[in-house]
Amino acid sequence: MRSKKYNRIIKIAIALMLVAAFSFTLTGVVESAVSGSPKVVPVMLSILKNIGSISAGLILPVQPSVKEEGASENNSVMENSSTSDNTTETQHTVVTDAPEVDFVPSSAPETSGSDELIDIETFQPSISRLITYNISNKMDDTAVYDGKDGEIEKYTYPKIKGDNAIDLEYGQVNNWTELTREEVISICSEKPDIKVEISPTNEPQVLIMHTHTTESYEPTDDGYYDADYEGRSLSAVNSVVGVGAVIASELAEKGITVIHDGTIFDDPLYSNSYSRSYERVKGLLEEYPSIKVVLDIHRDGIEYDGIRVAPVTEINGKEAAQMMIICGADDGTGILPQYEENLKFAAYLQSNIEEKYPTLTRPVLFDYRYYNQDLTTGSLLIEVGTLGNSMEQAKYTASLIGEEIALSLLELS
Repeated sequence: MRSKKYNRIIKIAIALMLVAAFSFTLTGVVESAVSGSPKVVPVMLSILKNIGSISAGLILPVQPSVKEEGASENNSVMENSSTSDNTTETQHTVVTDAPEVDFVPSSAPETSGSDELIDIETFQPSISRLITYNISNKMDDTAVYDGKDGEIEKYTYPKIKGDNAIDLEYGQVNNWTELTREEVISICSEKPDIKVEISPTNEPQVLIMHTHTTESYEPTDDGYYDADYEGRSLSAVNSVVGVGAVIASELAEKGITVIHDGTIFDDPLYSNSYSRSYERVKGLLEEYPSIKVVLDIHRDGIEYDGIRVAPVTEINGKEAAQMMIICGADDGTGILPQYEENLKFAAYLQSNIEEKYPTLTRPVLFDYRYYNQDLTTGSLLIEVGTLGNSMEQAKYTASLIGEEIALSLLELS
């Protein structure tokens, strides 16, 4: 009797392993298909991946990826969007503002933010005009930084004064070029020649990406920061990728098809990030020639005497992170031959945002900088807050400016 019982257990175990292996293989097939086609139905994909995740768990242990102090990261997305064994390139037409997930793997550390997962398969598939690439599904890796080593100072930056300050109808340009005040005003007085199209084919019009992809925000809003926290995270939950997701969603909701690319360019190597992002953006523009606007979303970093500054303002009774547009100028070498078009776009957005939300913006920084802004005539770098701001403040700003960017583009068309 005992021998028969053991034989029955062995047979059941073998059967379960075969089912698990089949589902695990099926999951890999599905992921491969998704990498090459943005038109896979997200709901069907979610069902298949859930089946695969359950069955794969019978074979391989789940190891949540949480960055600990001093830990090395070996699974970052490298240049030209090539991925390592632990990162899957993804492309979906879904909403990218991640919901909170209640389930936490049993082996995950007990931190206050460890249950906020970016699960790209559970996003609500209600917006068909949003295509995402390489959005990290890593867990929040910043909650471990809870020290109170220094203060965070909230400050609302006012309009600037002096020779560099050029007033627009709303907002300002901080001019660090040799162009005269009259020349800058003349350029900024013209509307940009950007016409986005809303068509049944859903051809992408805007690309949102992040050269410094791991730039992130304060884990808490308690007025202090942990000195070990340098404002970097591989998790979209707390990085500029999450901010870009909110902007992208706002554009898509207004009918503008947008690509949000979360490819990591600054980890593990920070230097030459712009060279890597250049190749990635160039490739996407070749694949999607309909793109007219490229927005490189960053966050700033302001610190002095051990104090980190969080630029904030109050909009509708809620704290928002102040934002700043950066526009490069040609230095006479021909590196940015059409920089005037970018400046027109920068001034146009600045005025529209500042008109509706006074004090939300800092002056447009106009300087001899490059930032890959030769790739389109609608290429801008946008700093949303600093490392002293909270993610909540940054995402609130992203929702405000995302709507204004969408309305501004529609107004031009």
